Amino acid sequence: MHIMAAGSLRGALSTIIGNFINSYDYPITCEFGPAGLLSQKVINGAVCDLFLSADKSHPMSMLELGMAQVIQPFIGNQLGITTTPQLARQYPNWLQLLGSSELIIGTSTPKDDPCGDYVVQLYKKINQDYPQLAENINLRTRQLVGGKTTASIPAGLLASEWLINTKQADIFIGYHHYHKKIAQISQLATVVIPDEYNINAIYYMAQLNSSAEIFALYLMQPESRGIFIENGFIPL
Repeated sequence: MHIMAAGSLRGALSTIIGNFINSYDYPITCEFGPAGLLSQKVINGAVCDLFLSADKSHPMSMLELGMAQVIQPFIGNQLGITTTPQLARQYPNWLQLLGSSELIIGTSTPKDDPCGDYVVQLYKKINQDYPQLAENINLRTRQLVGGKTTASIPAGLLASEWLINTKQADIFIGYHHYHKKIAQISQLATVVIPDEYNINAIYYMAQLNSSAEIFALYLMQPESRGIFIENGFIPL
């Protein structure tokens, strides 16, 4: 069985796959990457039995094209802000931090990576209450990862860690579940986005081959859900 999965699932899913193989002796290979780019590969003919996306739109496209047998949600996430400890102390309020006119904000790439799409949704929420602030934030936002033409993140590093430590950005808006790992990195700090502004990212799977059903069912079991939650994801 070959799985294509959103890169944000790497830590949790690798553990779940390992547990599954130990229990069932069933061979699985997995490719991780931005869900939008992986989706295009599948649509263009790449072999894939189970597609795990950070959103609903890409699995839905496969269903509408007659490629997917079934799609269903399996876990949730939200957005979070990463910056330096110094900036987090200077701007403890998330809007003050994003609104600081001298700071560059890094994000992932919309359409190619759902995380970038979720940031666009966040900015729309900010714009409803603070249109001038939203415009200023947009002007300082750079789409630095997760796209067809963006640089690859070095192996073993988080996007926020790499971009901030190499001074490509002062702030990174990415997935909240990474905050557990970021808490162990002394050069980084996290800032919470309040629920009323945050985005609920619902991850969906698309089963493209009946051979994937056994793992799709395993992914929905309490043991697997517990591993996702341990890795910072949000139960549905």
